[in-house]
Amino acid sequence: MNSNFGSNSGFYRILNVNKFFLVSFILVFTFVGILIGKHGNAGLFLHLNSCNTKTSDYIFLYLTNLGDGVVAFLLVVVLLWVSFREALTFLAITLIITLIINLLKNVFFPELNRPLLYFGNGILHLVHGYQPPMMNTFPSGHSATAFSVGLYLSNLSKKRITQFVLFLGACSVGYSRIYLSAHFPLDVVGGATIGIIVTIIFLYFQPRFKNPWLDRKFKLSPKLFPRHSNL
Repeated sequence: MNSNFGSNSGFYRILNVNKFFLVSFILVFTFVGILIGKHGNAGLFLHLNSCNTKTSDYIFLYLTNLGDGVVAFLLVVVLLWVSFREALTFLAITLIITLIINLLKNVFFPELNRPLLYFGNGILHLVHGYQPPMMNTFPSGHSATAFSVGLYLSNLSKKRITQFVLFLGACSVGYSRIYLSAHFPLDVVGGATIGIIVTIIFLYFQPRFKNPWLDRKFKLSPKLFPRHSNL
């Protein structure tokens, strides 16, 4: 009897292949959840936001851009050279995540303000060169994108060290949103969870589409030094 949780198929395969990324996610975000429960969402934000240096200002100002939607669409383009299946899957993931994030921000939780409007700028650490948004704080779209990209690349790589590095990169993007006073910790947790869940669902259904065209890929490469035929 086949099961979706069989050892070589379905969700079990996805969880097993990406266990270093996913176990790290569960452990770290469970710990963050405990801290939110102990100190409160706003209290934990203030503590994390107060830990800053000039060097980290510079690092997180640019690191946060790795969670931008442009990065996700660039990955879609790159995946065309892996297979159309991979490119279209991640395009669908990105579009669904974008839809969910915007529905939550603008329809379900439009009244939730971001830290700058919630606290005022008197007690927040603001980084020169970045103007934090004021409204629609939950969830963090940058965090959703970062963890979606990280998990998808983890699934392609399957190497333990690569998975852990990708997880650290996604966490750094999530932390940058708090550091830059753009989001509360709960926003980051929510965004990351959405990115993870949507990506797992699409990875589960991806192999079930059997069209051979999907397994083709771009083979075009620039010819910097074209060969000339001998006359």
